[in-house]
Amino acid sequence: MGNIRIKNLQVSYDNQHEVFKDVNFFLRKGATLSIIGTSGSGKTTLLRVLNGEIPFKGEIIINGLDLSEDNFDVLRRCIAVIYRDTPFLTEVVKDELRYSLEHSNVNPKIIKEKLNELNDFFGINKLLNKSLENLSVNDRTLIKILSYALMEPSYLAIDDLLIDLDTRTKILLLNYLNSKKIMLINVTSNLEDSLYTDYTLCLYNGINAIDGKTLDVLKNEKILKRLGFSLPFMLDLSIQLELYGLINKTYLNKEGLVKNLWK
Repeated sequence: MGNIRIKNLQVSYDNQHEVFKDVNFFLRKGATLSIIGTSGSGKTTLLRVLNGEIPFKGEIIINGLDLSEDNFDVLRRCIAVIYRDTPFLTEVVKDELRYSLEHSNVNPKIIKEKLNELNDFFGINKLLNKSLENLSVNDRTLIKILSYALMEPSYLAIDDLLIDLDTRTKILLLNYLNSKKIMLINVTSNLEDSLYTDYTLCLYNGINAIDGKTLDVLKNEKILKRLGFSLPFMLDLSIQLELYGLINKTYLNKEGLVKNLWK
């Protein structure tokens, strides 16, 4: 697991339609990132670049590998990309999870340990024999993400998937990824989901309009509104209460806010 550096990224289709003009950002080792933007801002395109699907100009260095030097085969061993339309490869939950482990050359004796570990985190034993088609959206999305997380890549990049998980599952997932030292890259159009990552990059009109620590980005309300976003309710309320001196810090969840107000 290492740093990610993108410098002067340019991407265009058919040398005419310019998607990125000049995207730059740096993600330090161990940090998590949300990439936000409205529809058509290039969020998914950036994932496709990182996955080696689209040619680009500029510099992308991940884990010390320069993507401009055709290191994609090596890179795919350390980054996993999951799109909303990424299909399942089997029909039953346990088969899907086993498939990932078997194709990652995991010792068969360890497969049971891995599944037991998932159950310790998520309580998935009750799902193992179920058809993927019959799962709730929350459970189906979780299994899709876990099937790639089991391969233990350095980076796991997901395309608008956190929005399908309930709050409890999101927190459990982040704890699991952290325990495996897997860095999450969360691409989303839902501003609230960026609260689950350390840093946020906002794409607009081919450039990064604003980036930095997530809380600093989300506090820049004027820019976000111009980009078509509204602040998450709890964050907006917390900022207003802080301005009026009713609380002494910004809270991202209602539990912390209520506890502070009742002091």
